[in-house]
Amino acid sequence: AIKSDVLLGSISGGTDIIACFMGHNWTVPVYQGEIQCLFLGCDMQSWDETGKPVYNESGELVCLKPFPSMPVYFWNDQDGTKYKKAYFNKYEGVWAHGDFCQINSQTGGVLMLGRSDGTLNPNGVRFGSAEIYHVVEGFKEIQDSVCVSQKSQDGMDERVILFLKMAPGSEFGENVVSSIRTHIRTYLSARHVPAVILPISDIPYTIS
Repeated sequence: AIKSDVLLGSISGGTDIIACFMGHNWTVPVYQGEIQCLFLGCDMQSWDETGKPVYNESGELVCLKPFPSMPVYFWNDQDGTKYKKAYFNKYEGVWAHGDFCQINSQTGGVLMLGRSDGTLNPNGVRFGSAEIYHVVEGFKEIQDSVCVSQKSQDGMDERVILFLKMAPGSEFGENVVSSIRTHIRTYLSARHVPAVILPISDIPYTIS
């Protein structure tokens, strides 16, 4: 907790829906790393690749029913092809928002894992880069990091590469690499361990 009279409110939604699917609620606790709850008015779930609702594991954020601010069409899209491709292409008749998340069955909170079109998929194992960042952020030697995928030349496979920006006074070395690999394997799984971990002098950021 920061202070008993301070509301720490994280939100997530989109400019296209002019709304939030989830956010803060002063009547429920705040749990580290989680957005407090799904909002009223939207029938939200997290689905796996087969369209099955999942909890406590990564999935696609979906909305099962129409909601008040749902866009109904795109300009210059007479037959609705672009609109359907943007939101209804993954699951027939169900809005897929393009976010990768994990809903906690105990708290009702939501852990956002990044854009689903930017998820990592080494050897068919799909996960979000935020899962890696959650572990790496625990290392005081690391100032920042960026986790990306690298496709094979034939495009049939990919590997995960983790770049580390070291904190002032800390040096990149095998001890750091080994420790990070061990923590990722312990707190996530062996399948999450990056194939390559490299040092980087700086990391580009968007203005937002």
